[in-house]
Amino acid sequence: MKTTLPQDDRDAQARQDRLAKQRETYRFAYDWPPGVATSAELPKDDDYGALYLIESAKIYADIGVNLAAMTLDGHEAEDILEGLEERFRNLTAEKLHQLVFTSPREIAENLPPRWPTSWREYEEFFATWAPPEVVSFYDDPEHVDLDLAFGWQRVAGVNPMVLARCDALPDHFPVTDALYQRVMGEGDSLEAARKEGRLFLADYALLDGVPTGTTRDLPKYIAAPIALFAVDRSARPGSPGRLRPVCVQLGQTPGDAAPIYAPGDGWRWRMAMQLVQSADSNLHEGIYHLGRTHLVMEAVKLCMERQLDVAHPLYKLLHPHLETTLAINHSAKTSLIAPGGTVDHCFAPTIEAFAGVVKKALDTYPIATATPEHDLEARGLADAELLEHPYRDDVRPVWKAVEAYVGEYVDLYYPSSEAVAGDAELQAFARELSAQEGGRLVDVPVPQSVDELKALITKLVFIAGPGHSCVNFPQWPFMGFASNMTGASFGELPTAATPDEEAVYTKMLPPHHIAMEGVLMVYFLSHMRPTKLGHYPPFHFRDRKAGAAVHRFQKALKEVEAEIDARDGSRLMSYPFLKPSLILQSISI
Repeated sequence: MKTTLPQDDRDAQARQDRLAKQRETYRFAYDWPPGVATSAELPKDDDYGALYLIESAKIYADIGVNLAAMTLDGHEAEDILEGLEERFRNLTAEKLHQLVFTSPREIAENLPPRWPTSWREYEEFFATWAPPEVVSFYDDPEHVDLDLAFGWQRVAGVNPMVLARCDALPDHFPVTDALYQRVMGEGDSLEAARKEGRLFLADYALLDGVPTGTTRDLPKYIAAPIALFAVDRSARPGSPGRLRPVCVQLGQTPGDAAPIYAPGDGWRWRMAMQLVQSADSNLHEGIYHLGRTHLVMEAVKLCMERQLDVAHPLYKLLHPHLETTLAINHSAKTSLIAPGGTVDHCFAPTIEAFAGVVKKALDTYPIATATPEHDLEARGLADAELLEHPYRDDVRPVWKAVEAYVGEYVDLYYPSSEAVAGDAELQAFARELSAQEGGRLVDVPVPQSVDELKALITKLVFIAGPGHSCVNFPQWPFMGFASNMTGASFGELPTAATPDEEAVYTKMLPPHHIAMEGVLMVYFLSHMRPTKLGHYPPFHFRDRKAGAAVHRFQKALKEVEAEIDARDGSRLMSYPFLKPSLILQSISI
């Protein structure tokens, strides 16, 4: 079928008839998460394909081998392996929806309910798997390396979206110069760091008062901590400074119930870091991962299918960037984030409260400004000289490559702004993205010029690919080790009276079966790579000029990868999550 704009199509009626059928197939529902636009059902053409089933089976086979090698009773290992074999013997797309996110839960249920006696016990989970790199930072008895890794995760971890430059400490965060100098040295001060732009804050106020639930009758806890970080310029002369943790307040209201702890405070400091990590994982999963990538692109997929004909050039461009999105989201909706699913088990909020966080994530995400650069500037992180920030440094060239490619493609089909304004399908698509009876996204510009169209489509392609990949694939490296990051605390939140004891810290960590459920989930999510950014099916673009644009895009991505590789060698930990060869084309996991 020839690629044409609707105003240039000689058979307009056939085009309208096709769209009418599409609107019957692709319908909106707002049931779960409540108020969020999702697909009323999964259309057959959007289900998992054969190659996806094969890749999934490979990963679960790897999981089975690791489980069998763990120090389990022989009968328990045998039962788990037999269960996996039975599940995957006759794997179909329909079964995969149930298996993708229910298998971790059901496997974990077969594990003996055992509380850790040491935070090191979670290393037993790596029987045949290589441990995540972050595990090595826990071996330092003085915690110096661990403190660096804690700071590093604010700029290169699973969620580099919270940290912001601090121009003034909040009134409810009473950090003193004496405390600051205890960590950073007497030659520095809070005021000097503030004036020089070296002070940074990670504030988890959004979690204050969030209702928490139970898992298998075990109460779960979460804090809304405030963490202060600073850059010590003298530590890396001639290079951007590396983030160091200064202190953590365990809640939003200062006092004995929410004390401030700092490096040097023994196990209380480990408890404080654990609360930050847990809060960070909740915001990551609810806001920056599920909300602002998966569910944004589900709305885009539905609107595209309903409003853009298959002959439309933007349909041709966007379709590969939306492949498998409805299928993976359907699996998540019916199992992972459903009541009784893994999120319900492993994260602290009640599942209803978690759904509320997701809804808020979308309600506070204006598409008009949904660019990495706008976000970095809003958080005061745009200056590359102030702070070593791998996410920032890698996301910029990736964005530029996507922007150039989309711009070149749009120019092929829209010779003028009049062509944009006169494209009835495009106008309907953009309007439905934010309509209450449509996608319910916030502040979606309806393009009236070529530049406005390029800006919108660049955002959509970016969110589907790099935007999602950089919050999905760090899950195993950082959440795969339960001592580093979990979704909940399982011991009461520490106070000023909490003993400085390792045993108290260990009681905050999840029992083995709950930890394993979360670890299996992130292992699967972080190892499934069915597509690659910029690589389309053969003959997808029939237009030779479009094919040439794709070729230039691929060349640009290779250059970006070489640039990232050159930076990565000197980093505290590798940050491969924006390497183009590791970025998915679509949200397919």
